[in-house]
Amino acid sequence: MQSENKPRIYDLLENDAIRSVFKSRKTQFLLQLPAVLFLVTVVFAGFFGIQNSNMNLATISIWVIWWSLLIISLALAGRIWCLMCPFGGIGDWVQRRTFYKKANDTFGLNKKWPAGLRNLSVAAVFFLVITWADFQFNLVNSPLNTAYFILVLLGLVVIIAIIFERRSFCRYVCPISGLIGLYSMFAPFELRAKEKETCKTCREKYCILGNEKGYPCPVFEYPGTMEKNTHCVLCTECAKTCHFDEPNIISSFSTGSSNRSNISFNLRSFAGDFLTITKTRMDEGLFILILLGVTVFQTLIMIRPWTGLTTDLMIYTGASYDSVRFILFIAATLFPVLIYSTAAGISKLLNQKIVFKDLLAGYAYSIIPLGLMMHLSHNLRHLLEEGTGIIQVISDPFGFGWNLFGSSGYAPAPLLSNNNILLIQWLLMFIGLGYSVSVGRIISRRMFHGNGSVYIPILMFVFIFFVFYLWALGQPIMHKH
Repeated sequence: MQSENKPRIYDLLENDAIRSVFKSRKTQFLLQLPAVLFLVTVVFAGFFGIQNSNMNLATISIWVIWWSLLIISLALAGRIWCLMCPFGGIGDWVQRRTFYKKANDTFGLNKKWPAGLRNLSVAAVFFLVITWADFQFNLVNSPLNTAYFILVLLGLVVIIAIIFERRSFCRYVCPISGLIGLYSMFAPFELRAKEKETCKTCREKYCILGNEKGYPCPVFEYPGTMEKNTHCVLCTECAKTCHFDEPNIISSFSTGSSNRSNISFNLRSFAGDFLTITKTRMDEGLFILILLGVTVFQTLIMIRPWTGLTTDLMIYTGASYDSVRFILFIAATLFPVLIYSTAAGISKLLNQKIVFKDLLAGYAYSIIPLGLMMHLSHNLRHLLEEGTGIIQVISDPFGFGWNLFGSSGYAPAPLLSNNNILLIQWLLMFIGLGYSVSVGRIISRRMFHGNGSVYIPILMFVFIFFVFYLWALGQPIMHKH
């Protein structure tokens, strides 16, 4: 795949203040520490607080506030959450045996992750398991189950940090890593090498080997070849370890300091990754389709037609309610994969010279903008309708009868009316459609030499899901998960 002309970018690290924050070893710790302390509070609330999801800090802060803001942050700031993630922070602290200082050795077996699993397969399965567990056991409405879930996840992080090298959990296991990475391709920020040639001529490769100033990239990325946001967790270790000055790079942000490196943190246009990406991966393509199916499923279970469908299937098949729900979950997950594969197959018939695998993997990236906006519109309803519940909960986070900030008697109310929320959702959907079509056309030009007919079946796939989701958003809400 040939790269488009690189879009206009602005390197924020040319600003002395921002650059000093990136290079400081304390920065990430100061962001992770409050997140860890809050996580401890959430677990305490889950175990010992009132078991009412609308009145407990654990459920409303994690599943309504954090989860909604996470999706918003992915569109606006990329993987900024990974910089402050408490799970990644605890894993680092255990492995490095220090909070922020550079250690000369690490604690653990330091084994390499199995070569056959160096993809998104484990993360995809984990993501589906958690999605089903939420649906089956009503995870988001149970403070106790939320606390158990956090502890299990934390235990897994620590175990993997002790057995395997660096942040193997973040790269290969984290259930939301694939979601975060793929959606972050849309964000208007990127961490990149300024000059690829400088990386090629560098003998030391401190960014992947580490030095006295910092650790090697914890997620095994090499800035010299990195071209998308998918895996970079914005830990800024490469900005600390890179020793190359670039005096020839001049920016309006420059203040004359010589303490620069070959690493840049760029402000760019939205969906910038799709303009420069030259490598596609089948595991990422499949994860994109899984995300699409899960988002549709999570919306369907909230609307009135879902109740009728499950009831009819139970009567027709004689199966139990749980069995029907599981079958529908699997069907919703696989449906986008099957329909997309069919569309790609038709595209293959239109041009026999094209490799089918290239079609499957390449055009899947064009779905990301629409999928992101579908996910965002879904979570936005939760945030706008249920988010004000946090005002009451912060005064009495555990349901002990406290009134810390005088708001325990606050009666939560939606921030916007249903019609206004629906209007915003539809607007987001049209934005997603516009970007997806634009990205699809770019992929057509680069991969298939402008053969527009090849893209038509994929475009129909995108449009079908666009129309279907608009319909789903407009249906009466029966319950919120």
